[in-house]
Amino acid sequence: MDGAENPRTPLLSLVQESFLPKTVSIALKCILVAVNIASITIGVIYINDCPGQYLIPYYLIISGVGCLLYLSMTCLPCVDEDQATWVTLANLCSQGVMLLFLFAFFIAGNVWIYSLNHESWDDPSSLKQCNRVLYLYAFWTITLCHLCFLVLLCTYLCLLLGLYLLKRSIFGGRSN
Repeated sequence: MDGAENPRTPLLSLVQESFLPKTVSIALKCILVAVNIASITIGVIYINDCPGQYLIPYYLIISGVGCLLYLSMTCLPCVDEDQATWVTLANLCSQGVMLLFLFAFFIAGNVWIYSLNHESWDDPSSLKQCNRVLYLYAFWTITLCHLCFLVLLCTYLCLLLGLYLLKRSIFGGRSN
């Protein structure tokens, strides 16, 4: 039974629809896969090269594996057509749990990465010394994540403002 025909799952079928063109979605996923493979590789190569904050390589490895696992969950098709709703619901629930884990781990990564101030991480005599490649990669990937979140938030707020102005122009200021 299709989710659009089942009156009990209209929200689930709406969530499944992609709002990006397929080529854009595939390109973004390929970029994310490459970045996460690079994170895992850099974390493994420099695993013992950051005594100032030894958790940074582990952050790169675990977040890279977690993001790859999440991306693979977003690509899984529903195999069983009779139980497609339940398979998809289980998939969405596991994606939600994975996103919660990645968000919590992202917060921890912020604390670990930004705890090394720029004056001390490159100094070999400092207690907060860390490999330059490892630290700069971790710093810029997490900073780019912040910038992406900011762009998404601004886009969402502009969309809400546009919808509000559209509603106001259509209904002429009347409240419904």
